[in-house]
Amino acid sequence: MIRIRKPSESIPETPEKPASEEKAEKPIGEEKAEKPIGEEKAEKPTSEETTESQESGKVAPEKDSGVDGFRTDSAAGSEKPSNASPFGFSSAGSGMAGGILGAEPGAEDGGNGAQNARSGQSAAEARRARRQRADLPPLEDEPKVKAAKYIGSGLLFGLLIGGIGYYGRPFTAKESDKGMKDDPELNALQQLWRRAAKRTAVSFSFLSEPATEKLLPDANEYTMPYTLVLNLDDMLIHMDWSKEHGWRIAKRPGLDHFLAYMASMFEVVIFSTQPSHSGMLVLERLDPLEYAPYRLYKDHMRNIDGKNYKDLSTINRDMSRVIMIDTDPEAFKMQPDNGLLARPFRGEPGDNWIEQMTEFLEYVHMMEPKDVRAWIKTYQGRDAAYEFTKWENSIRSKLIEEWEEKRKLAGSWKAWVFGGAPADLENPPKPEFDQMRKMMRDNFEVQHKEVLAIIEKERVQNEEEMKRQMKDMTVWKMLQKTVKGPPVNPPVSTDSASDKQA
Repeated sequence: MIRIRKPSESIPETPEKPASEEKAEKPIGEEKAEKPIGEEKAEKPTSEETTESQESGKVAPEKDSGVDGFRTDSAAGSEKPSNASPFGFSSAGSGMAGGILGAEPGAEDGGNGAQNARSGQSAAEARRARRQRADLPPLEDEPKVKAAKYIGSGLLFGLLIGGIGYYGRPFTAKESDKGMKDDPELNALQQLWRRAAKRTAVSFSFLSEPATEKLLPDANEYTMPYTLVLNLDDMLIHMDWSKEHGWRIAKRPGLDHFLAYMASMFEVVIFSTQPSHSGMLVLERLDPLEYAPYRLYKDHMRNIDGKNYKDLSTINRDMSRVIMIDTDPEAFKMQPDNGLLARPFRGEPGDNWIEQMTEFLEYVHMMEPKDVRAWIKTYQGRDAAYEFTKWENSIRSKLIEEWEEKRKLAGSWKAWVFGGAPADLENPPKPEFDQMRKMMRDNFEVQHKEVLAIIEKERVQNEEEMKRQMKDMTVWKMLQKTVKGPPVNPPVSTDSASDKQA
């Protein structure tokens, strides 16, 4: 007999039986015999039947199937109140399942069942949402939150006013010497704001200014009279990267001899556009003997409108005696009268730029001009090495032409009558700068060989000394030396010193 529950009746709670009784009451064989698979499927109500029974206030009976892990009681012949859920399974066999899934809207929701029904949310979903809201951290008291906001805003406003007052104070004498002066036409408030803006700009100038105001130390009596600033990238070397070999560096032909020779005539400075952490490694391998003692990097450049420039005014040298050579004309844009343009180097093995540039720099050293900018201006915007080589070749050609004309005159009958050809017409003449250049190069080769011999001798001595120390040094001696430290000589007594003097 099927008992139909009225909508107004409450759901009777079915006491759960102990597991031992349930097992004894429902043997496995009997359960399978009582509930064939076909009949179980046939007895299950469809979703349409379930919906109709809910609308009419009656719940169709359903055999328990233990869906979703809920324990149900399906003993044959037992008549128990059944409460079908919209999901198509019964929850009457379990008190917990009946309380969660079988309760009517509004029974446990505190009167919110109608609201959940209108919003299309089931009772289980509403309870799940409430549990999620309960897991959220509790909100602080609104007065405390407002007080914290007011305190934070007050501190921020106070810091802002204090910063404007500090940065807007009158300029000091040191700042006035740098050109930071007040405008007398402005009122006190405008001057305050203007001073604060200027000091703020100076505070952030480290992002665009060189690392220091003087990139080179002060010149002394041993400093060469002229300073030569050379670019590194794509002029002295060419760096190339490939997937097969990685980074590879090609030196311009004749670079080693060029640096050594220039160091005998100029104060050599290498100015690289690379950052210091990578440029240092390259120059340590490129110039181990430090023919260029001063090395500058990207950190020492000046940034203007997002572009980097090599500002020669920061190298602490007289601009009338500074020569800068670079492949990029934008690099010496701040001092264009001191810059010479060079041909870029792309790794060509037959490049002869260094040979041509050496002749130009030799000529500058020989002539010793008071202001090199006048000479540089002659080759501004052009390849100085190539143009100077053309000028020298024209001088040589002109001298040879004059010499040949003199030889023709000397070979006539008049010359034989009056004593033959002069001795200076036997060999073609050489320009004076070629003769001086030969003397300079010969002297340099002799001195350079002597210097290299001294360096090699010191290197061999240092290696032998290190080998001797490593041979004599044992682990025990190393530990003793580490613990005791270097030996200390005993103090000399005054009595012994006086006896020696006597």
